[in-house]
Amino acid sequence: MDSHERNCDCVICKSKVDAQLPKSLVDEILSGKVTFFTGAGISTESPKVLNINFYQEVAREINASDKDWSFPKLMQEFCKQPNGRIRLLQMIRSRFRTIDSFPELQNMATSFHKELGTLFPIKNIVTTNWDTYFEDYTHATPFVLDSDLAFWEVAERRVLKIHGSIDNLSTIVATEDDYSKCAQRLNEKLIGGMLKTILATQTVIFIGYSMRDRDFQDLYNLVKTQMDLLHRQAYVVTPFEEEAKRFEKAGLIPILTDGTYFLELVKNEAVKLDHFLPDSSYVFSSYMLKDFEAEHSNINKNVCNTECPEIIYSACYQDGVIHALQRIQKNKYSGEYSHSCRLVALIEQYEKIQSDKRKEKNYSGVAYIEGYIRGLIYHLSNFVEDDELRIPKYFAFGAKNDLYTFEDFNAFVNSNPQAHKTSFKKAKKYLDSLNDPDNIVIHHPPWL
Repeated sequence: MDSHERNCDCVICKSKVDAQLPKSLVDEILSGKVTFFTGAGISTESPKVLNINFYQEVAREINASDKDWSFPKLMQEFCKQPNGRIRLLQMIRSRFRTIDSFPELQNMATSFHKELGTLFPIKNIVTTNWDTYFEDYTHATPFVLDSDLAFWEVAERRVLKIHGSIDNLSTIVATEDDYSKCAQRLNEKLIGGMLKTILATQTVIFIGYSMRDRDFQDLYNLVKTQMDLLHRQAYVVTPFEEEAKRFEKAGLIPILTDGTYFLELVKNEAVKLDHFLPDSSYVFSSYMLKDFEAEHSNINKNVCNTECPEIIYSACYQDGVIHALQRIQKNKYSGEYSHSCRLVALIEQYEKIQSDKRKEKNYSGVAYIEGYIRGLIYHLSNFVEDDELRIPKYFAFGAKNDLYTFEDFNAFVNSNPQAHKTSFKKAKKYLDSLNDPDNIVIHHPPWL
């Protein structure tokens, strides 16, 4: 999407409006005081995903395309058929499978979730969607049943799925009867109590809803009651001007732009405050990871272990870099590696562990942690335009200068035999204990 022009009129770009975000709202988001209420418009029912939405698909099945029924009414009518409920659930699953089987469609359906994933201050999400994209792409723990709430404090990020989940078909809220039961549950049960607690302590932003949605109307009636009691303000993000006007008349503050682009704008503001890393950091880190993996795979081709025992520490060091960058990529959407302050604290923790390993004369551990720290520092700093920002490819005890290439490493160990005698002796002793030391691949596992 970055390759698209700003004035592009394609389906991806035309809703990207550079909205002016209220500073107070940005501050609340970055302070973790905002909950997103998300509807189908940011997921599978976005017009960017398929040419027909689920409502239209179901209406076509029962020849009800000319009816002006609400979503729950249509689902209720569909379920009146023999095995109607089972068929409806099968259609829901089939729709999700179709989308997930095409990477292009899945990317469209999950663009909001991926953008939200790195926005680490957001801890609470409420959704009426059935899909599992918040779980898959933001590392959110789902809360669907009242019994789930016992583990609310355990989760670092939570998604309250008030209309059920495709992972638990019995919880799906679709028909008029389902909506009635859901309304009662939100008024009387624990899930409803948790929702009211969120409303009492958080600013609400609606994204992915139409003013005419039954989902939105039911939710907003509940929200408005709480907001009126607490004098809190709710916001809505929508790319449609007419919708924005209707929302404004209902008492919400509209932000006229696409939901995914709204998150991008928020993160741009966060980067300016120097405690948030841009998503480009992950791109650069992925390039460095591939570079190190390639170098690591060739290390045994360059050196005979018994002829150069010091290579053990370079291998462990490279494992440290690789494992740090792999974990960063794997946990991208948790947002933990977008938080610069957290990264600085993490580096300090590893420096303390490394100092302890050095005192223990655990030299493979020292080398491994050195690589891990280098990987973290690179991710923390790589978005800065600096051609000199690299990670040394090799490591040797006693080296005063960074060893960026194998040639640097080879020249150092050849001109400085046993530069660090204790580590050299331990490496040689380890190799001597092996049956076939020159045919093993030195590897440090991702634990200490």
